[in-house]
Amino acid sequence: MNEKFCPNKETHLQPVLATTVQEQLQGGEEKDKMPLLFTLICNELGVSREDILSYDLCLADTQPAVIGGALNEFLFSPRLDNLLNTYTAVEALIESCENDGLREDPNIRMVSLFDNEEVGSESAQGAASSLQEWILRRLSVSSGSLTAFEEAMPKSYMLSADQAHAVHPNYSEKHEDNHRAELHKGIVIKINSNQRYATTAITSAILKEVGKRAQVPLQEFVVRNDSPCGSTIGPIMAAKLGMPTADIGAPQLSMHSIREMCCTTSVMQCIMLYKEYFKSYPSVYASLNF
Repeated sequence: MNEKFCPNKETHLQPVLATTVQEQLQGGEEKDKMPLLFTLICNELGVSREDILSYDLCLADTQPAVIGGALNEFLFSPRLDNLLNTYTAVEALIESCENDGLREDPNIRMVSLFDNEEVGSESAQGAASSLQEWILRRLSVSSGSLTAFEEAMPKSYMLSADQAHAVHPNYSEKHEDNHRAELHKGIVIKINSNQRYATTAITSAILKEVGKRAQVPLQEFVVRNDSPCGSTIGPIMAAKLGMPTADIGAPQLSMHSIREMCCTTSVMQCIMLYKEYFKSYPSVYASLNF
């Protein structure tokens, strides 16, 4: 008995769109007739085949997110990793700017959203590009200092917000006993001694103070010593910019499945934490002695 399912990515993952029998019944198989998929796309867009010069096509779950569970405490949705943090970060940035929230802020508040994280980030639109560095350099230009950018980087602080693996009750032995991320228990600080995560003692301390002010619980995740550890864009960007960074995320199950699952609590907690971070980081940084 084969106990391990290992699909062949070339032959086992092809989508089934229609049968040739039905296509023949509807007048298919003409040599000058364009493929059925293009017919569907052109009809949906209201264009002709000649109007499409090039394309990227990806399969995606089109069903909307839903709230479920016996107590309506779970959020089921495609791409929670990492649209949850994308949405909550932008929402928190907007809310932090209300009521003249920027007037007295000595810092620049910024959210960076990148593509291609799951395939290495090595692209013009990925985190390994120079995009964020160039933007920050332009923002920090000063006639009074030629090294304004270089001086600003170690005084800055970056949250690498990506989803975290929550402990699954059916596979609890896969998690380190004292550092299990649990649903409803707060936002997760991710730590790894091999630098798969960018969190340090200092960046963790800063975030804990922000969490205390925001009244948002935090929990720590450390992978088992006998298990490989995933990574995020945190180490990539921390190394590139020399900026203190903490890797965090909301706990979730079924990571990278077509339908992922997290708790509704995390949406509110992320917004509250990120909003407080934008508002209070300067005072938190000033209050700590390193």
